[in-house]
Amino acid sequence: MGKLIWNQWARLIGLTAGVFQVIGGIFAFFYHYSMFNAVININSLFNPFDVFAVICTVTGLIILAIELPLSFFKDTFITNSFIPRILLYIPISFVSVFNYQNVNPALYLFIATLMYLTASIKGETNRVNNTLRSKV
Repeated sequence: MGKLIWNQWARLIGLTAGVFQVIGGIFAFFYHYSMFNAVININSLFNPFDVFAVICTVTGLIILAIELPLSFFKDTFITNSFIPRILLYIPISFVSVFNYQNVNPALYLFIATLMYLTASIKGETNRVNNTLRSKV
């Protein structure tokens, strides 16, 4: 007891970020606002169609498909290794910052990336140990 399993914790934060990413992307369709509107005028990216809202919604669904995982992602390189997740979540979190509704999921993804990096450094695997499963 007392041993922290980094990849399990990162998975839960990744799921949270994926759900918030989808919700934030949907809200961005109705409330067009950029994080940097006060500093620079990038309204040309939002008129007439919000590109960041589409990107955030699609990437949120991809995150959920990887973290749950869906049937076509099971036992693939993306779900068995941490490195593809690390390399995928960094650009997603960078793009999500530009959408005001997706700043929090971007931070959650960055934190999940750091936790996956810690898990890979500590040598954790994504396999479930049969002795840790409940016997109920």
